[in-house]
Amino acid sequence: MSVPVRKILVLCIDRDNDVGSRLGIPTPVIGRDNLLNVAVQYILRYPDDSDANAMFGAIQLYDNLASSLGKDNVEVALVTGAESEDTMADLKLLGEVDIVLSKFNADAIIVVSDGPADEAVVPLLQSRRPVISVRRIVVRQSRGFEEFAVLAKYYLTKLFVEPKYRKYALGLPGLILLLYGIASIVASNLPSIVAALIGSVFALIIGIGALLFAFNIHEKILSFIRRYELTFFTIVVSAMLLILYPLVNIYVLGVPLRSIILTRPTIFDVLSIAIAIALFTNIVEIYAKRGIIPIRKVVTSIAVSLFPALVINGMIWFILKLITFPEFVGIVIGYIIINIIAIGIALRFLRRYHDRGISYAQY
Repeated sequence: MSVPVRKILVLCIDRDNDVGSRLGIPTPVIGRDNLLNVAVQYILRYPDDSDANAMFGAIQLYDNLASSLGKDNVEVALVTGAESEDTMADLKLLGEVDIVLSKFNADAIIVVSDGPADEAVVPLLQSRRPVISVRRIVVRQSRGFEEFAVLAKYYLTKLFVEPKYRKYALGLPGLILLLYGIASIVASNLPSIVAALIGSVFALIIGIGALLFAFNIHEKILSFIRRYELTFFTIVVSAMLLILYPLVNIYVLGVPLRSIILTRPTIFDVLSIAIAIALFTNIVEIYAKRGIIPIRKVVTSIAVSLFPALVINGMIWFILKLITFPEFVGIVIGYIIINIIAIGIALRFLRRYHDRGISYAQY
């Protein structure tokens, strides 16, 4: 027979610690009067911040529960994490929850927040007390064009000014433009058809990826991959592609062997495609079945996949004097730069996983 809930803690969550850092106050804040004082201070300084509404929402919920359950059976508190919103922030937040529970031994918790970022800690709170409800405080706005323009300007400014959002708003487009620029520089040292080929492949990858996520097709693909062993099948298909390409060109289409080696797409381009299909299918399969991204394997796959199409092709063209030595060096430098960027991104992810207490070996 279940034990009835007798004492309720209304817990306002501020995972990124905007309230504590901006007001310079110690947390946790326990009690209605203390929280009301903090909420008033905060909204007077930052009237457009939703954290203030979350605090007032927690106080309102506390008042409603106190009137029905009694003040001795209800308490309200504010707990905060850290600006980084990582493992250390969650540990700090849990420590503050323990302090609150040591002073008010609640049977259950009701979480009040202003968005999904704060609600991400709900599974952690379940390790302390049952979370019986989550209330999100949503600020209602009028729908006039002027109000929309003000809100759009506010959130765009927030997106490009605050570091935790800026790395996504500027970092990802910057990376795409950087890779496109490198690809264009490499293509400028190759035959003219290659520039169009690189641009087309680049656009195809981004377009297909966007469509998969936009229509949630990627979830169906991952579900299919979880049920079947695709790596071996993909290796067989890739090997057949590599074998059939020269045979069909020579014996069916009558293309000379020299053209297969020197004319795009060359046999080494097909080799790169076959390797990339096999390796990246294996990466997707690992992610789908184990829930991790094998970052080291991603870096290795990029290096191995690009080597035949760039370096081997360039070497053959240089030996046959189809390109000059500076052009060949430019191809090699482009290949090295791409790999350095891939390694740099991989190291950043590995450090992030390490900060969360995840072993490098898993990735």
